[in-house]
Amino acid sequence: MVESKKCFKCSEVKTLTAFYKHKQMADGYLGKCKSCTKIDTKNRAIELSDNPEWVEKEKDRHRKKYFRLGYKGKHKPTYSQKKKSMDKYKAKYPEKYKAKSRMAKIKAKVKGNHLHHWSYNEDHYSDVIELSVEGHNYLHRHMIYDQERMMYRVAISINQWVNGTLLDTKERHIEYAKKLLIKIF
Repeated sequence: MVESKKCFKCSEVKTLTAFYKHKQMADGYLGKCKSCTKIDTKNRAIELSDNPEWVEKEKDRHRKKYFRLGYKGKHKPTYSQKKKSMDKYKAKYPEKYKAKSRMAKIKAKVKGNHLHHWSYNEDHYSDVIELSVEGHNYLHRHMIYDQERMMYRVAISINQWVNGTLLDTKERHIEYAKKLLIKIF
């Protein structure tokens, strides 16, 4: 029995555990490794996310799945679970907690919007970008937090923005958000 296989996408020879099972394939495994499959799936979702019809179908599919599998009320954390989770977050990211605490009195210009910290350096605590809730969530899906520099990095390449590019100024942050078609208030 074959213990390894070559991925047709990256051309690397990997063990069978690096491939998804697929009954219709001759050897019972997909021809593309898990890493390449995940990358392709993510890129396709990003590409399709510009299509409002596809987005609506996905929302509907997820809604149906949520009710079909009976998730309502299942994963709601208790007060003590939530507190424990928040304490763990505060311990892991003390700079984020400190910045948020200092900003408690500052409100967004438009009710319901979020204030986004482009940097968690103490000098920049009050220098925030106002975004809609959806825009804020979307932006965070396309960035990685660099705790050492207390700033964000680009997570998904778009035009001139390459994975890992440090967004070290407010202007660069705004420019990247605009490339993602996020409205800045």
